[in-house]
Amino acid sequence: MWKKELLEKQDRKAAEITFDLHVFDRVDYWNIELDKVEETVRTGDLLGAKCEEPNKLCFTKYFGKQNCTYTVITRFHTNFIEVKTVWPKKGR
Repeated sequence: MWKKELLEKQDRKAAEITFDLHVFDRVDYWNIELDKVEETVRTGDLLGAKCEEPNKLCFTKYFGKQNCTYTVITRFHTNFIEVKTVWPKKGR
């Protein structure tokens, strides 16, 4: 219930997306593409098992050409969405 309310308050397709410094530490190690991270936040599926009240939501998205799934942990704030951590996984 709280997840749905949080998603209704913030339009993820238009919201500003910011990145925690932790994400930039992992970019080189995991070969993370930031445009795919942003696309995951905007259009990915909600992964309910990793969500926590009051504002932590997790999204996943599979990119078929690269055969890679991105999992993104976010914090929803009043004016923006903050990406806290990201990890890619080979395949689905």
